[in-house]
Order: sequence, then structure tokens, then C-alpha cells
Amino acid sequence: MPRVRWPAVGLLAVAGLIGCSGRPADPGPPPETPADAPADPAARFNEPFDRAVTDEVGPDQLFPPERTIAGRSTAEVREAVERLWPTIRIADEAGKPLPWVVSLDTEEGAIEIALRPDLAPNHVRNLIALVKAGYYDGLRFDRIVHQEAEAPDGTRSQIHMVRLGCTAGTGDPGVGHIGYRLRSEFSDTPHEAGTVGFTRDADPSSAGVRIYITLAPAPALDNSYTIVGKVSKGLDVVERVAAGKLLPPDADPTRELPERPVTIRRATASVK
Repeated sequence: MPRVRWPAVGLLAVAGLIGCSGRPADPGPPPETPADAPADPAARFNEPFDRAVTDEVGPDQLFPPERTIAGRSTAEVREAVERLWPTIRIADEAGKPLPWVVSLDTEEGAIEIALRPDLAPNHVRNLIALVKAGYYDGLRFDRIVHQEAEAPDGTRSQIHMVRLGCTAGTGDPGVGHIGYRLRSEFSDTPHEAGTVGFTRDADPSSAGVRIYITLAPAPALDNSYTIVGKVSKGLDVVERVAAGKLLPPDADPTRELPERPVTIRRATASVK
């Protein structure tokens, strides 16, 4: 099918991903490594839940709603994630990552995401646990982003992406979690068409449940957001979602809210 043509964009802030200046949010200092961190390379694939996350609530964070827009209790989903966490194997005993795939059955078609435990083991395990807990079932692609961002070195680049998984269905800052946030796992892997990562707020360790899929290279996001995988099937479906009609400026000044958000019917996760 022909590639989707996106509208021209201006130098604007990417809500929830880019600071109000139009520059990527400060990546902050690298995450601290605990003094008792295991030396075994394979151990990074088996970090316990309480070491992978933080319960601290930053100044830009709100308390999660009692229920998601799909009607699920956020407290019960969090309990399920914590319970599932130690049962999910993302690497074999030798430390070789297992080929996990997340599949999204959406109103526009199927999307498959090949996960990369080697890049961000805790974020990958979190995504798998959320999927297994049924968190994403009934949620939406809540933001469609076609904007331009400026990197710290002054380089400008366009950002085309879709975002999904907000508890409230709005994609607003501060509500991208269900009571815990993941410690950042940034990597040198560049953003390309189909890259999948976790949305965060200003705090580098504020990712929780929202993810994004880029439709083109986005160097302004490199080294500042945790990448968990890449679309292996259904990039055309993502493009159709990204081509959706947006609310008019008087209804949404950010020009990111879709007029008719595409719903995720069901999400599944399995080892291929």
C-alpha cells in the first residue's frame, strides 16, 4: 500500500515527551547502580520488582485514577504486575534474551512488536506483565504526534508517532502510571520507523504504562527514552492510526488528540 503522507509541522512541544521549550526533556543523570548489584551479566534479566521500580511521586506526577477508561482497577493491575513479575522469563540461564512478541489486536488491524530484553530488561518485563494482566485491553491510541523537536545540540527533526496506554485515555502528563514508575534504562539504540518505547514525563524514571511507536527516525528522542522493541508486523496499521483526523485547534490546542481514538481490542504476549 502507498505510504501515508503526514502534514507539515512546526517547532512545537511534544506533550508528555518533549519539554515546553520544544527540546527533549532532560535525560538527567544516569540511573544509579546499587552497591550490591550482582556481577553476573545474566542477573540483569532477573531483577526483582522492588529494585526495578520506584514508588516515589515526583512533583509532576498525579495519583492514578481508581479505574482505567476500560473499567479495570489500577490497584488490581498493579498487584497483578507485581505477582506476575518473577514468573516471566525474558532470558535463558545463559543470559540469552528470549524472543518475546507483543501482539495488539486493534480496530485498524493487528500489530506485532518484537521485544528487546537486552536493551531494557525491566521495561520489557513490565510490558509483558501489563499485557498478561489485561491492562491494555480496551485502551486507546490516545495521541497522534506530528511535530518538530530540537535536540540539545540545536539540531531539529520531525517526530511522527502514536502513543497508547494512558489510564485516563487522554495522554496527559502525570497519569502515565498505576502507582509505580520504572527506573530508566536508556540505550544507544536510535529511534527508527517502528521503534517502540515507554513514554515518560520530566523525571527520567517516570515511565509506567504508556508506550509510543515512531513512524520515522526521531534523533531528538535518542538516549533520552527507554526503547523496548520494534514493530515486526503491522507498521501499515500504525500508519493508518497516525493518519487519523485530529480534533480542531479550538478543542485541542496541542493538535494531538484524535477525533476518534482507535481502540485496542486485546493485547497478548508470547515467546515466538
